Amino acid sequence: MNVAFLLDADNLSSASDIDQVFGHFRRLGITVTVRRAYGGHDKLAGIKDVLRQHAVRSFVNQGKGTTDAALVIDAMDLLHHDALPGIVAIGSSDADFAPLAVRLREDGIRMICFALRDKADAAALALVYDEVVYLDGAERAERAERPERAEPAPRPARKAAAAKKTPARAPAAKAAPAPKSAGRKVFASDDEFDAILEAVPALLSGEPVPLNDVTRQLRDAKVLGRSAKSTTLLGRYADDFRLSPERNPAYVQWNKRAGR
Repeated sequence: MNVAFLLDADNLSSASDIDQVFGHFRRLGITVTVRRAYGGHDKLAGIKDVLRQHAVRSFVNQGKGTTDAALVIDAMDLLHHDALPGIVAIGSSDADFAPLAVRLREDGIRMICFALRDKADAAALALVYDEVVYLDGAERAERAERPERAEPAPRPARKAAAAKKTPARAPAAKAAPAPKSAGRKVFASDDEFDAILEAVPALLSGEPVPLNDVTRQLRDAKVLGRSAKSTTLLGRYADDFRLSPERNPAYVQWNKRAGR
């Protein structure tokens, strides 16, 4: 699932706002294929580091009041060259891009708006966008969702039982694999499976998630070593994770099974 992100940097000019946008897509397992920011030189220079971090291309406007026109023209050029994916996200709190949103929706494109609640005309945005994400509430929403993902309750009991059986040798068993697993954590089988889902929450939806995104998130969580292959790790749970296509996998899908 791909998305184009077009940022009105004269409207959303905070590095934390941009980080939240990309964090939102990362949690959903969505790949941002088109990343562009439009604005005045001063605004773009103020967020150059975060734009570079997320590989966002910058387009300097042609003077005061021309940012909106630059964004709209570029979006329509992409549309006519068949370069827009099925989802387009606009980063702006105002409703200036309502005509663009309506036009792109006519082509079957899903429209998302990222806005700041205290600057937005919520009623106007809701009329033309399929979804409005308020960045000032994104961090609170993330913390509220996390408890729902903690489903494997039996794990503490299994660990307690194992500790009772081998209380003295448990530390030695943990220390032994450490040299062979530089850069990653060591898990028991069930713990490793749970760690995969915890590191890549987008898999919990049961929908296909791009393999590249899964690999990156597994490495960030140290579930997968830097030189290890994610296909090898997921292959150990072939009944739980489906890789497609089989010959050159590009997507991962969790097969929800009873008992898991």
